Order: sequence, then C-alpha cells, then structure tokens
Amino acid sequence: MAPTSARAAAPRLATVESATARSIGPRFRSLALALTTLTALAQAGAVPASAADVPAAAGNTDTPLWRATHGLLLGITRADTRLIAVGNAGVVLLSDDEGNSWRIAKTPTDELLAAVVFPTPKEGWIAGQDELILHSTDAGETWTQQYIKADADQTLFTIISIAPNHLFTSGAYDLILETQDGATWKESKIDNLDDDYHLNCATARGNDVLVTGESGHAFIRYAGAWTPMKMDYDGSQFACLTGSDGTFYSFGLRGSAFKAAAGSPKWTRIDLATQESTFGATNLADGKMALVGSNGSMRLLDPASGHVTALPQVSEKALSAVAEGKNGKLIVVGEDGVHLVDTAAMGTAGVGQ
Repeated sequence: MAPTSARAAAPRLATVESATARSIGPRFRSLALALTTLTALAQAGAVPASAADVPAAAGNTDTPLWRATHGLLLGITRADTRLIAVGNAGVVLLSDDEGNSWRIAKTPTDELLAAVVFPTPKEGWIAGQDELILHSTDAGETWTQQYIKADADQTLFTIISIAPNHLFTSGAYDLILETQDGATWKESKIDNLDDDYHLNCATARGNDVLVTGESGHAFIRYAGAWTPMKMDYDGSQFACLTGSDGTFYSFGLRGSAFKAAAGSPKWTRIDLATQESTFGATNLADGKMALVGSNGSMRLLDPASGHVTALPQVSEKALSAVAEGKNGKLIVVGEDGVHLVDTAAMGTAGVGQ
C-alpha cells in the first residue's frame, strides 16, 4: 500500500509500498537526509546483526522481544526507576534495571508510537500515528486508548507535561492536541501557519510552551496566544529542551542549534561543530545536555560554557531519543533499537569542541 499522503512521504518514501511504511512516513518526512534506510528496514522487518548493545542469547534472535529491542524505537523516558521506550508497531518496552533487560508491555494498538511522557511515577501518556493517545496508570504495565482519529495519516511527534494532568502534543500538518484534565483532548492549530508544516518538538517553561518544526519555524505560547519567533535558518528542527534557567533550546538539521533566554525575542546560534542532525535531546543531572542524531552521533553540550564533547559511536544508524541512566550512563534508542552508553568509561575518548 502506498502512503496515503504524498506530500508527507515524497522526500524519502517514494519507493515504499507497505502498510508499515505508511505508518512511519509522516513521522520522518523531515528526517529524509539521515534516515534513508529506515523504510527498507521496516518493510523487510530486518535489523543489522550488530544493532544494539542489549544482550541477546545466542540462537534466540527470532523472538518478539529481540525484534523489539533491536527494531525501530522513537521515544524513551523514565517513570521513577523504570525506563519506558516506544516505537514501531505499537511496541512499548519496560526496563527495571537501567536498560540491561527489557520486557514488552501490553498495548491495544499496532500503530507507530513516537513519544512518551510520565509526569508521575505511575501515570503516563504515549503519542503516535493517527493522532493516537495511549494512557497508563500502572507505570506502563498496561495501556488504554484515550484518543485516535483513524486513518487521519497525521502523526503526533512529541508529548510533554505542563502539569500532572495538563498534557500537550504536536505533530504533522500543524496539528496540536491538548488536555487540561488528562482525559479530554482538544485539537487546535497555530493561526496563519501553512498546514504543510510539521510541529516536530515541544517543551514548556511554566505555562509557556515552545513548539519548533520545519523551515526554522518556532512559536512560543504566552498566556494562551502564539507568538512566532523564526530562527535565522531555514532547516527543520527536531529536538528541543528547556534549560534549568528557563532558556529554550532547539536542535535540528545539519548540526543547527539555537537558544533563546526567557523574555528574549531572538534566537542565538550554538556551534555544535558538526553537520550531523540532532533528533533527540535530554537534560542531565549535572547540568549538561545529551544530544543524539544521524549516523549514530552523540554529543554532550554544556549550556553554561558552550563546550561540546563528541562521544564515540555505538551505532552507525540514526538515534532518535535518549534518557539518563545512573553513574554517567545514557540509554539511547533509534533505528536499530536500544543502546547502553557508559560516558564515564569513554573518558576522554570524546572530542571536545
């Protein structure tokens, strides 16, 4: 089956003709430069033999769990001591030992799952294909469907918590969904924005919300009203964070990176000293930011000094999201599943910029 929306899929999915590829297409329209092999993997159900660092017993690679931990994963977060990762075909993975072992949670869907958030240790939400919202009240063990628009061909790319029951998610074609009570979702769009633009990332600072997307577009919502704040760059932005001092950060195509202090009307460029695109980012306990992206790139950014450290690759495939583990470890997910990264053991192997 060809993708139902040519404009969403054209840059990268011209040769894909499978139902699985249709579900992935909108999520990666903007990531064409880095994920050219993704649809072939999804269509064939194949993964590289050296894909991940998660142990697998010899001769036991043709199991649902092995395929899940070595297949396409797009989001990861923590719920207290538990890690929750989400990805293709409705997969939700749980780990209670810092990513060393995983198990598959029960979900009511086989849709692509793109992002996950847990405002509390027990209650969390997942966003995905066809405007799907899943909800859990037991730390991710089981999930129920809260919202879906079947055959909408619109994927939700990001989901954040503004308050415990105040959730915000955005995605393809200027799509926004929001709930104030953790259950009732309302759809909206940003005024005067072409519907062809995707809203790839969102982050919050108190009640202020930043969304970033294609062609350097960014919008900040103050007191319920969206204010455009375009970057001096026409490439897409995929990842965003709020720093400890309230500064907004945005990361995207070809190493592009920007910051905007609270109250500032302008973005300031950050030099990451790379042409690799950034697809995922997270704040670390020591004040640094972990960035992951195309061709297995991983970097640590110190917002205070602007210093960037490039970490050695654990994969040559695209990495989509990262969570902090214990004792300097990172748990990274992407095109070829889960990777455990010990930044402390890497020592000075990274290249400081």
